[in-house]
Amino acid sequence: MKTACQNKQKMKTTPFDNYCAILLSECFIQSGIDLGSLKGARCWSHPGKKHILRAEELANSLKAKPPAGFCQAQKVVPGTFQEVLKGKTGVIFFKDYWQRGKESFDSRSGDHIDLWNKNEITSSSMFTRGILEFFGRVSDFNKSKEIWFWEIK
Repeated sequence: MKTACQNKQKMKTTPFDNYCAILLSECFIQSGIDLGSLKGARCWSHPGKKHILRAEELANSLKAKPPAGFCQAQKVVPGTFQEVLKGKTGVIFFKDYWQRGKESFDSRSGDHIDLWNKNEITSSSMFTRGILEFFGRVSDFNKSKEIWFWEIK
């Protein structure tokens, strides 16, 4: 991305807090995937192709209408995703795996969507992530309420 998507408001302009759906949207745009038929709130801070802002909205839209080359969404049991998806390539969505603000663990609503490349997400090494999870620095993907996967062939 040449410039960061900005959350332009009357009083201030800052980058959006969570970028996973924006980055995946940019990946799709650069790969020639048309986002026009996908539903979800869009970035309004720049001209041209508009990124989808929220992971769950992007995932719901992919589930309803997967782009060409995508398989139908597959639900994966949390705690087994690394083994089940080993060697596969596609898009992975972790639903309700981290706590926002003052949410309790049971009412957590933080999501993540990313590319899955054979045995890890592309935004970070699963080994490094495992260490950070152990020390409580990041939330554990294995504790997602749901995991969805779209294999790309």
